[in-house]
Amino acid sequence: MSAVSQIFWFVIIAYVWFGWLVWRRREQIQQMHGMVSAMAVGMLVGLIAGMLFGLVFQGSLSRSTLWGMSAGAAAGFLVGLPLSALTVVEGTLSGLMAGMMGAMLGDMITLEQAEPLLFFLVMLYTACLLLMERWHVSGQQQSETSSTLLALRHPAVGALLLLAVFVWFQAMSFAPSESGERSGEPMHHQQRQK
Repeated sequence: MSAVSQIFWFVIIAYVWFGWLVWRRREQIQQMHGMVSAMAVGMLVGLIAGMLFGLVFQGSLSRSTLWGMSAGAAAGFLVGLPLSALTVVEGTLSGLMAGMMGAMLGDMITLEQAEPLLFFLVMLYTACLLLMERWHVSGQQQSETSSTLLALRHPAVGALLLLAVFVWFQAMSFAPSESGERSGEPMHHQQRQK
C-alpha cells in the first residue's frame, strides 16, 4: 500500500472514531468546544486531503481542488451536525478553505517534498483529535466513567499513540512508484521553453 493510501486510511479511521465520540457526547459538549472542534477537524482534514488529492491528480488543479474542498467541507459539516447550525457553518467553511489551500500545495510540490509537510499535518491532526477528545468529557461524566476507560485517557496513553503514529510515518516509503506518482521532475508550470 502506498504512503498516500496509508495516510488517507489513517485520516478516515481517526475521523470516524472522533465523529462517533462527538455524536455520543453531543449533549455534554459545550458550544465553543464544538465550534473549535468542527473548525479544527474540517481544516486539518481539508489540508491533508487536499494535499493528497493534489499529489494524486497532479496537473489537474480543478479536480484536486474540488475533491479537497469536498473532503474538508464534509468533515467539518459532519462533526458539526450533531451540535448546532452555527457549528455546521463554521466547520464547513473552514474545511472548504483548507481543502483549496491543500490542493494548491499538493499540485505544486513532489511527493518527496510533501513528506515533511504531511508528517507535520498528520502529527498535528492526531494531537488535536486526542486533545479535543479530552475536552469533550465533563467532570460529572468523568466521575461516572469506569477506571479502565479513565486509564485509557491518561496523557501517557496519548503520548504513546503519538509515538506510534510517528514510528508508523517514519516507516513509510515516499519513493515514487513506477505507476505514475511524481518524481523529482520540475513542476508543470516551470517547464523549459523552446
